[in-house]
Amino acid sequence: MRPTGREELKGRKVVEEMFELHPERCTECQICMQICAWEHYQEHNPKRSRIWIRGEWPKEPEILVCQACPTRDCIQVCPNEALTWEGFVRVHPDQCDACGACEEACPVEGVCLDPRGGLPLICDTCNGRFVCVQWCPTSAVKKAGL
Repeated sequence: MRPTGREELKGRKVVEEMFELHPERCTECQICMQICAWEHYQEHNPKRSRIWIRGEWPKEPEILVCQACPTRDCIQVCPNEALTWEGFVRVHPDQCDACGACEEACPVEGVCLDPRGGLPLICDTCNGRFVCVQWCPTSAVKKAGL
């Protein structure tokens, strides 16, 4: 069961040191998803992305990505201490058993398990380069504070 507070966090647009999200600008092109998967795995496979666009036309799409929530629920529930906060949530693969507790705990659906191996896919900001932000043609995803 997911913790309460999901509705409160979903409505938040500016996220500490991470993203400013503008779903009203999103065209669902999925360039952010493609470039994320390419940056991390050198493959065009949106299922391995760390940012996801969920759309159900004619509704406004949702941009799902780690929002650096202040409670860091994913880190707190990890039974193996495989997640740490380093300005973003870092996954330590050697400690992770792919149990999925982090995915279940995330109040904004910003964690997904990799279809290959089951490790958590959580935004790492591309080590501060924010590659998805650079490639978003409509600025639906921006770095916070810019």
